[in-house]
Amino acid sequence: MGGLLDKANAAKETETEAKAAEPQPVVAKSAPEPVAQKTGAASPPGDGGSLFERFSKPGMALGGLAFIFTWFLGSYALEDLTGPVPFGLVVLLMFIGSFYLVWQSVDREKTVVLAVGYLLLAGVPYGVGLLGDGFVGITDIDYNEDGDELMFKVRGSFNSVDISIRADGTEVWSGGEDLSNEMKNFKIPITEMFAGNGELFDGNADVEYTIYAESSNGLTNEVPIPSKLVTREAQDAGIRIAPLQNSNNNDEYLGITIEALVGLINPNFNNSNGGGFQAVGLRPMNGDYTVDVTVSGGDAWSESTITVDEDTATWASQSTGTGSATTTGWFGLTGTEEDVNGVLYLDKSDFYDDPGCYTFTVDIVNTVSPTTTHTTSWSWEIDLSSGDGEASVAKGFGIGDTC
Repeated sequence: MGGLLDKANAAKETETEAKAAEPQPVVAKSAPEPVAQKTGAASPPGDGGSLFERFSKPGMALGGLAFIFTWFLGSYALEDLTGPVPFGLVVLLMFIGSFYLVWQSVDREKTVVLAVGYLLLAGVPYGVGLLGDGFVGITDIDYNEDGDELMFKVRGSFNSVDISIRADGTEVWSGGEDLSNEMKNFKIPITEMFAGNGELFDGNADVEYTIYAESSNGLTNEVPIPSKLVTREAQDAGIRIAPLQNSNNNDEYLGITIEALVGLINPNFNNSNGGGFQAVGLRPMNGDYTVDVTVSGGDAWSESTITVDEDTATWASQSTGTGSATTTGWFGLTGTEEDVNGVLYLDKSDFYDDPGCYTFTVDIVNTVSPTTTHTTSWSWEIDLSSGDGEASVAKGFGIGDTC
């Protein structure tokens, strides 16, 4: 029995060892499920592109605007616009604000890199300016109506400057001045430089005026003068007339009313039948000049000399009216009488003899060209014969055709 038991135990141990020696099947483990990515998750700080994406857009926009303005640090117009605050200080504050916004948006990372980048951004235009020779600034060009002077400023970092005014390339005035505080105000009487109007009747350019400046260190600049500022010479005039009847007697003419238009008028415009004129208005212009209106064809008569200052006309009235008007459009002369309705007119006894051709002449003399008289004349057939209400005495036709 003992022997059989030993054999049985030995056989079980042999079976157990054989099973242990067999290779066990490998069971693959399931891969872990991927973790869902969160939309908008911050990228690692080390990723350069992601860092740029994190920059504050308002901060970058402000920095870009400051960079553009840096190229205009020498603009005197912008200096004047900011008034007591220097324009350069405004640009500096824009750079500081931009840097702070960008710096905060990236959790104050890359401080040194950002600082160097902003210094380069601000320094490029300034460095380019240092490489240049500078410039002569000619600004604030205007006209002083009180003194009849052209005004402008010259600015720059030099001791003195020579100025010349040129009309169509020809020098018409020259002078020089020393600069104090890098600026000099110039006032040039218009009579010393005028060489013709800057504009024609239609607003197109006529004479081109420029200011040429040369500094003591050899810098130069030339800028145009606005054409309207140097359009100062009235050259044309229009006349329109109408018969005036007695309000108590329609068969009787008292005289005529006269209106004038003075300045720059299309030279192709003429008077028309019945006392009219083609021009409705004229190109606005200011100037200093005198106007004389004379009626001839019968007894010669003249309105008192009209003096124009800019766009205001004044004269000594020969009637009860006030001799004043604006030259921005048609204005009535005061003539010699006033009717019961307050209408000012030229009495027919002061100029009219018989039916015929009567001429209205306008002479203009400008302060800027006192040796030249601009004369225009317009004529009409006039018949101011009064009737008596009977067929035996016919009433005149009043104002007829041009002649």
